[in-house]
Amino acid sequence: MKAQAGDVFCTYSRQLKEYAACQITKVKEKNQGLLLLLDWHGKEPLTPEELPSLRPMVLNYFFWQDRYDHLHVPLEVPGNYRFVGNIPPLIDDDSNSWGGWGITGTMASQLWWDTLPEEQRRAFKAAAGSREEVMVAGIPVKKCLSRLYDTQIPIRRAEELRALPCLLELNCTRWYPDLPDYLREDPFLVDLRLENHGQRTLDFRGTSLRKLIVDLTGVEELWLGDRLEALLLLNREPDRCRIHASGEGEGLSIDFKGAVFPHPELPFLSSVSCTGVEELDLRVLREQYPRLRSLRLWGKPGVLKNFGELKRFPELETFTTVDLFGFTGADIPLPEELPCLTWFWMSSLPEDAAKTAKKLYKKREGLNLWITKARKPEWLAENLTNPFRHWDGMEGVPASAAKRAANLYKKLRGTLAKLAGEPPENAMDLAREAVAAYTKPFNRMVFIETEEREDVYAALCAILDDLPEGALDREALLDTFEEIRDF
Repeated sequence: MKAQAGDVFCTYSRQLKEYAACQITKVKEKNQGLLLLLDWHGKEPLTPEELPSLRPMVLNYFFWQDRYDHLHVPLEVPGNYRFVGNIPPLIDDDSNSWGGWGITGTMASQLWWDTLPEEQRRAFKAAAGSREEVMVAGIPVKKCLSRLYDTQIPIRRAEELRALPCLLELNCTRWYPDLPDYLREDPFLVDLRLENHGQRTLDFRGTSLRKLIVDLTGVEELWLGDRLEALLLLNREPDRCRIHASGEGEGLSIDFKGAVFPHPELPFLSSVSCTGVEELDLRVLREQYPRLRSLRLWGKPGVLKNFGELKRFPELETFTTVDLFGFTGADIPLPEELPCLTWFWMSSLPEDAAKTAKKLYKKREGLNLWITKARKPEWLAENLTNPFRHWDGMEGVPASAAKRAANLYKKLRGTLAKLAGEPPENAMDLAREAVAAYTKPFNRMVFIETEEREDVYAALCAILDDLPEGALDREALLDTFEEIRDF
């Protein structure tokens, strides 16, 4: 279904446990429209009789200054949105913001903000508009600072952060004994990254945290607050931690690295994401987390075993894979087997599976479908260990450059492996020449920016990390790379 200007929709939010509403105010070019969040929520779906009383929602939580949530979205209406009726657009403004139909997170933030004591909200707003500086750990810091890294400001105790009323995000590289108490007393700190903490028990009950990034190595118990939505795990090895979450994981998203680890205490876990997948069995995943509504997987590239088990996730709404193989077109579920699916993205997948997915789902209404980079078996054999495989088909990257990058990587890996195996007397001189020969061609690739620069550097580091310890001077070769590169 394509939305029209004036169309009003409602959708159920598991976060709010209520329905929320929105309106398409304008139809733009290129299948885009402007979506406006409305100031309405209720236990039952919005009715046509209520349309005349609708108003835009005014947002003023955190740094929002009495603005509307009004942004460009695709005109294709997601399957979990219900058409209510059509009324004249409530505003005639344009917008410079882009996004998706996920309206309920913004509404939840505003409704939560409205529950806070007015004195706290006024203090936040006053600091947000201030140019005043305060002293934190002996360093002058703007009072309106919203993000802090303890590597830049060496605090000794978390209570020193009370001087920063607008602090929303904290990145810690060590443990502070008073950190849990500080978090419980500060309603505004919603994002925490915690490394090198050395704790066996972590308890964040009673905090306002919505996102927690943490290494669970050595942790035996982790208690999450009721507002936590996203848990990002830094450890790549299985942990032995028992995670205590409200609703046994309902409404919680966990991001894993390398592999999806079992947490049987979370049978209602809502969302799983995993990067660096080498092999994943969907049958095992279903046994661990049968109530998933979102599954996003990025391969190394990798293999998905028992892909046909995907149809055994009846509540699945979002499914994304990148660089994952090991399945065929026969394994793609039929549309009726995934009745709740509203987002289906697969990139870099077996060619026959891509053709089948497109054929089966191209006419399904309410589905955001994106199937791209269909790969032949020969491509997989050639690119299994190619760190530049995602350059193939990347916007702005010529196909010739993607192929050249792969060849440069392959040649350098072979040369350095040979020099490390039976090193001649001038091994380091030859190794420096090889690194220079790898680096110089990238200097001529005008499209390289931050992300591509990181790819080139990471590929070199991966080669050096795989060499026998002490065979070649790793730091000297990295210095050669830095001396030569001008991108």
